[in-house]
Amino acid sequence: MPTARRSPPTASRSRRLPNKPATPQTTPQLPLPSAPTNWAVVIAAFGAGVVGAAHVGKVPAALPAIRAEFVLDLVTAGWVVSIFSATALLFAMAAGLLSDRVGHRRIAVGGLLLLAAGSAAGALAASGTMMLATRLVEGLGYIIAVVAAPSIIAQAAAPKDRRLAVGLWGAFMPTGMGAMLVAAPFLQSTIGWRGSWAVTAALTVIWAAVMAYAFHGWHRVRATAAPERPWRNLLITVRARGPWLLSLCFAFYALPWIALMVWLPTFIVEQRGLPVRYAALLTVAAVTINLPGNILGGWLSHKSVPRGILVAAAGTMIVVAGPLIYLDLLPDGARFAACLVYSFVCGVVPAALLGAAPWFAPGPGQIATTNGLIVQGSHLGLLSGPPLVAALVGLTGGWQGGALLFAACGAGVLVFAALIHREEGRLATAQGSSESSTP
Repeated sequence: MPTARRSPPTASRSRRLPNKPATPQTTPQLPLPSAPTNWAVVIAAFGAGVVGAAHVGKVPAALPAIRAEFVLDLVTAGWVVSIFSATALLFAMAAGLLSDRVGHRRIAVGGLLLLAAGSAAGALAASGTMMLATRLVEGLGYIIAVVAAPSIIAQAAAPKDRRLAVGLWGAFMPTGMGAMLVAAPFLQSTIGWRGSWAVTAALTVIWAAVMAYAFHGWHRVRATAAPERPWRNLLITVRARGPWLLSLCFAFYALPWIALMVWLPTFIVEQRGLPVRYAALLTVAAVTINLPGNILGGWLSHKSVPRGILVAAAGTMIVVAGPLIYLDLLPDGARFAACLVYSFVCGVVPAALLGAAPWFAPGPGQIATTNGLIVQGSHLGLLSGPPLVAALVGLTGGWQGGALLFAACGAGVLVFAALIHREEGRLATAQGSSESSTP
């Protein structure tokens, strides 16, 4: 009579489990399938990005007063602005690793508090060196908060709303930066630049409290596997193709956009002879019109328009806009209209790329790390754009150098749009289901 085979003891099975092949994408937390979207949490996380962007927008109007008070040269004054991008370029992936490991909610609140501390210290700065040090602290807090926030939004959104909620995240920068560009001159004319630093610090503390309140009692998530070790998370992310496509594409998009917004006031004043106040207003208009483009990008992503197509439309606009804006081919009104159309149409890119992190990440456990890599790419463009335009203008002897830069970056965006479109198709085939069912 055949004897039944005995199954191995439980202890033996448990010892062998760690040696079994495991999927690299471990998931820290996912929404329950039946849980509705927690819009309070989504808004709180989106607001963290808006508040962080306000710390970028407060600087341009304050630079003349800061330079005069601390006797800063142009290079040092430029670092007061650019140190945010340098910090993001260096530490965004590290912030993502920390967020994936420790927990997105705690990291986001902590990032806002660090941002507020840096701004409050900046309000008391006694020298240019101290000002740069406080801006470094602000930059670290900013990057920690904005890397963690998209993962919070992805966790809080139900599958049917996730494309829309994550896609709208891309609107945080023009929302916060644009609002502060409008408010900063009024604040600084009434309470000075130090007062504006104190106000943004207080606003950031208040929003950190709002986030903590919104997160309190938010338990409609299910825990899955333990998160990967940080270095393994990093290795999993950098070996994947999707995060690199999003990151490098964002660099090619951000480079001409920030270069135009930084140099537009100088171009308007020096080349067209308009007063500074008009140049400031026109620049604010060019920045803020990017916001409805972001919203449109989020809505189109929600309607399942392929991200590769959205990015390709923006790349085409970049190629077309450069000659129209920088070359003396059209009347001034038409050239500024080209600026507005360009900024609006290209607004779909942040929504398409930042919103893609939950789907292009190797797994849900690497969403924040992937977002960190995307943010590093964007800040590579933000940091290098203004000096590249300045160098090209110097080499060519005129602003036609900007047209060359636009054409090159637009071509780069179009190449990556094609690669992203191909990757979307590959992921859809591999998943065997719609994106709405993925984290």
